[in-house]
Amino acid sequence: MSAAKAAPGPRGPAAYEFFAGGRRTLEFLERTAQRYGPVAGFRLGGRPIYLLDDAELIEEVLVTAQHRYGRDTGALLVRDLVGEALVSSEDPAHVRRRRLMQPAFHRARVATYAAAMVGETERLARVWEERALIDVGDEMTRLTLGVVGEALLGADVGERAREVAGIVARVIRRGALAGPAVALAAPLLESLRRRFPERASLLFPREREALERIVAPLIEARRGDHAQRSDLLSSLMQARDADGSALDDADLRNELVTLILAGHETTATALTWTWYVLATHPVVEARLHAELDAVLGDRAPSLEDLPQLRYASNLFDEVLRLYPPAPVFGRRPLEDVELGGYRIERMASVVLSPYVTQRNPRYFADPLAFKPERWEGEAPPKCAFFPFGAGSKTCIGEPFARLEGVLVLATLARRYRLRLLVDRPLPLSSQGLLRPGRPIVMRTERRRAGSLNSFVHSA
Repeated sequence: MSAAKAAPGPRGPAAYEFFAGGRRTLEFLERTAQRYGPVAGFRLGGRPIYLLDDAELIEEVLVTAQHRYGRDTGALLVRDLVGEALVSSEDPAHVRRRRLMQPAFHRARVATYAAAMVGETERLARVWEERALIDVGDEMTRLTLGVVGEALLGADVGERAREVAGIVARVIRRGALAGPAVALAAPLLESLRRRFPERASLLFPREREALERIVAPLIEARRGDHAQRSDLLSSLMQARDADGSALDDADLRNELVTLILAGHETTATALTWTWYVLATHPVVEARLHAELDAVLGDRAPSLEDLPQLRYASNLFDEVLRLYPPAPVFGRRPLEDVELGGYRIERMASVVLSPYVTQRNPRYFADPLAFKPERWEGEAPPKCAFFPFGAGSKTCIGEPFARLEGVLVLATLARRYRLRLLVDRPLPLSSQGLLRPGRPIVMRTERRRAGSLNSFVHSA
């Protein structure tokens, strides 16, 4: 380790743009990776931070040597809201929790949710018949909340969609403001959390309480019949560890709060970008419609159609490449390590950015161009494309999100085109998730399968 050198990177005030937030943080990471990569280092408030932009090194951190790394400061914010849950816990607790939950997210089990995904989307399509203009981000949030409620919880939470969306918005805004302070004060906060593990949320007490009010009745109502049901909540209530132990009520609440938050917002964000891309890339849109007309005609999609919906699947992957919902996350080495010949101190922040690496020309030709056809060829190196993370802490809901993304896209694009009202570049806003910088208001345009003609829907 003594022979390893210090990583190059920005020094002084320039490094503090990392805390600027939104698009400025992403631009800072892009510039830093391009100038100093594949390993760049800088210090903020005396805290060492390293940015990786190399697929092999990212794979080392997330997969091959993952046991040497823990979660970074972002997990503190998540843990403060949802408590000790799968997305916020560390090993060995994480291993146990994932083992308990994994059967509910097995691909065969996820496939059973397909009908609910299509059913909720068909319901939204019928609502659009009475509306000429929509805020597509708001619509996708409502839709994915409905899918989470029906497919994962076995309950209709549609009437609570606006309340949950409001809670999420408040959490994201406050988390973005608190992020820099949390990063700098991380050791102190972690020490407090270890001493008081059951302490209520410090940053999000009202939001935490509001979310628990939503999920607690779901748990209580399921007590008598969970053995006869196949939704996720019932699966979690039936799950047993090797020693026969089960999730207690606090565990169930933590996981359900996590699923309501993470299970809808990331997919809604990806789908929002999908409609924007289709409206700005007419050739891509035409090829998608041709596939949908050939495979589906005038009917809704089903699970059995997925092998034939290759272009739709590639299109969704290309959205995840250019607009990964979680554009930045981190890890911390639990001991001094060496990455790419550079010395990385114990407990430093190692920043990984799908947004940066998935736009790297080393891995993707013409990286800023939206080209779904690029996924028809040879796959990129492992961890050059990692919108859901990788390794044992990869997002457990990845199969669910991918299935939902393609089925929602196929269901709605079969019936509608969405047209932008404002034809100007859309800014980015990265406050936790990679969102459009302003609402995307679009006009619904009904289409007919197999026809190049369409007519503008009037309310």
